[in-house]
Amino acid sequence: MIVFIVITAVLVVALALVAVGRVTWRLQDQAPPAVYEVDEAVEFVADRLPDEVTAQLSFDDVREILQWHVEYLADRGVAVGKGDDRLVAGPLVAAEDDALAYVLGKAAEADMEVDDVWVVQVLDANEEYLRAIGAIGEAIAPAEPTEAPTGDDAPPADGPAPG
Repeated sequence: MIVFIVITAVLVVALALVAVGRVTWRLQDQAPPAVYEVDEAVEFVADRLPDEVTAQLSFDDVREILQWHVEYLADRGVAVGKGDDRLVAGPLVAAEDDALAYVLGKAAEADMEVDDVWVVQVLDANEEYLRAIGAIGEAIAPAEPTEAPTGDDAPPADGPAPG
């Protein structure tokens, strides 16, 4: 009876170690998720805005602009909310001009009187925040064009084969 208990305990411990080891091995190559804290982002962005902008925009205005920006990123699939475990392979890209247009459109819908330059400055500071928390990586260089093979390595041209 004692032998059965010992064997069972050893099997349970072995299974637990294998399960924990597999998860640890799988997660070791993944970067920890970047968590966007709105209050922290508002403070970070407001500290980086020029005085003439902070004289015109309230913290609530900055918060709303940032929320629209995050909404745009979520619509593009670049940002996910709490509890969303979707993992997307490959780099995720969102165009800055599109984000600006989206935020300006939302500001117009909300009758928020903001200068376009102020919004650009808020979004630029928000990009700094996203880099600081690890949500944005390095820029991806475009792929270099490959040269077409020549000579014997070239594929046959369309048309009749020489004969």
